[in-house]
Amino acid sequence: MNDRIMEVVRHEIKRRGLRFTMAELAKLSGMSTKTLYGIFSSKEELITAILDDTMNELKEKEKAILENNELSTLTKLKKCLVLVPADFQFVDMNLITDLQRFYPLQWKLLDRFLNQQWDSILSLFNEGISEGILRSFNTELFIDLYVGGFYRLIEDPSARKSNKGLQESLEDMVDILLSGIVQKEG
Repeated sequence: MNDRIMEVVRHEIKRRGLRFTMAELAKLSGMSTKTLYGIFSSKEELITAILDDTMNELKEKEKAILENNELSTLTKLKKCLVLVPADFQFVDMNLITDLQRFYPLQWKLLDRFLNQQWDSILSLFNEGISEGILRSFNTELFIDLYVGGFYRLIEDPSARKSNKGLQESLEDMVDILLSGIVQKEG
């Protein structure tokens, strides 16, 4: 039953954002509101569950990348850096705005995840430096630039000068962060 509810919630988030009621979800799930509230005591709890599922899914995908011995350190780094929003439910600014405005505890959960889940990336940075494929650099500044750039990309997709989607724009951003903009000499 929990899975069915989560499926309906994901569908409604894609369709309407966070502007749905528990009564609407109960009806769409084919259950009474009382039954739904017996499983999830509030809409906030439900949104937290969706965020937890999404973050756990991203962690699992990151783990699979990190454990793939066929990938180079640089390839792992690139794949992990563009993975974050790949299957993210909350990549539309309206959702982010609603989350910030109406669900501040859930927003903090998401923001903390984006700002603190960097251990694997930091390990890849260190590996890359040890292997000589990365130079020593300010990792904290890199993280700040990445997170700020990510938020900017989702801020207002219609304001982007190109017709690129979020995933492609993120890949471009990561390329610039990792490779810079200066032509290689020689």
